[in-house]
Amino acid sequence: MRRILVVETASPKRVRLELESILAKEGPATPELRVLCRPDRRTLRYLGEVKGAQLIPLDPDRRRETLAGLRNRPPDQVVVFWTGEKQYGPMKRLALGIRAREVKVNAGDGNVFVLTWKAWIRFFLFRLRHRLPTDHYDFVPPAEAPEPAEYYEGERVLVIQSAEPAKVLRGLETISGKNLFREPRFCVFSRNQPDIVRHFENHALVHELRTHSETRGSARHLRQLRAQHYDAVVVFFTGDPSYWKIKYFAFLLGARHKLIFNENNDCFFFSLGRWLALLSHRLGERTRSAPQPRWSLQLGLMLFLIAKVALFPLRFAWLLLVWLRLRIAG
Repeated sequence: MRRILVVETASPKRVRLELESILAKEGPATPELRVLCRPDRRTLRYLGEVKGAQLIPLDPDRRRETLAGLRNRPPDQVVVFWTGEKQYGPMKRLALGIRAREVKVNAGDGNVFVLTWKAWIRFFLFRLRHRLPTDHYDFVPPAEAPEPAEYYEGERVLVIQSAEPAKVLRGLETISGKNLFREPRFCVFSRNQPDIVRHFENHALVHELRTHSETRGSARHLRQLRAQHYDAVVVFFTGDPSYWKIKYFAFLLGARHKLIFNENNDCFFFSLGRWLALLSHRLGERTRSAPQPRWSLQLGLMLFLIAKVALFPLRFAWLLLVWLRLRIAG
């Protein structure tokens, strides 16, 4: 008897349709059809209505036993779904680790193929252009549209807390005093720490306060902030190494203007020439401020500068990849 394992790597509605299709095609030669799925009660009840399919819930407490059972009785064919549903990523990776004679991939829109290296490359190139199959919303309800950004006649400015609160507030006063923006409304994006938040709460210049917990949920924050379409982003390069991640984060937000402050509360709008001048000045200051070092310290400083210059293209490439991914995602 042919053994087929269907892994829940797409919406239950699509998985059920595949189960019914397999049973209809096989006819009298009914296969041993098993379904590896998440231990969700609604999913188990929905897929359990398909007669002839045995459900194998992947309970976290019995995960090892379940996978050991699949290894002892490996299926002849594993059926997976590559339909762009990101929440099934762990199940997709798990499915690729199950030993079987054949792996069949259902990519939606009737696109079904046996997994080989050539097929994987073709599918990858196709998915870069088409993020979701056209029948995606036949199986998955569309997500709620994000709330539109509040209309404001002036300029909405996002201030990234990439320095100590006192320096950020001093920068806001400088912006207000120099009239760099037309009737600016400031939103501060700061660390979610009480000793930091208290500086911005109820401050006269801060219209809105958003908080984050370091790098946790960074993708979600990035989507939400980009959806607001801020007119400008303010970021502080004061030499404080504890804020380096959030400084690069600011360049991914898609704002038209980027205002940069240095440690002396001087500011300029971002351009490649001024940016390189700031980096050159910062490196020169480090060299001049150091006492006359021994040869080992000089060698260490030189190696540090070489490493920093060598890593700069890699950091830029990473930012470029994130930007491309956001562009593809729309």
